[in-house]
Amino acid sequence: MRPPRSGPGQKDRPAFCLFCKAAIPRPAPVQGTPRRVFPGGRCACGCAFVSDLTGKNGGEALVELLALACSGDMDRAWAMEEGRDYHLKVVSYDARRHTFRRSGYFKDGMARLYFL
Repeated sequence: MRPPRSGPGQKDRPAFCLFCKAAIPRPAPVQGTPRRVFPGGRCACGCAFVSDLTGKNGGEALVELLALACSGDMDRAWAMEEGRDYHLKVVSYDARRHTFRRSGYFKDGMARLYFL
């Protein structure tokens, strides 16, 4: 099912954890991961997230997210399997406003926020 499209009268939603629905801090430089390219953070529920500001580096963002979730243990990160060891959620993100876009499209030119 597609999320509703943006339109007149619809506003962006403040950024929140896609797992527990709590407010999340703005993505910041991440310590403890091998590459530290993508800003990210953690929610109080334990969820890790990273932001791909270009919206075009999903594979690299996922690798860094797995490293963040595994506290930098890349052997453990590479051994994890989606659906069994973790769940991934992705949303369009406006980094300037720290909000989620309601576009529902991944060719909207927006940044992405990846949650694990």
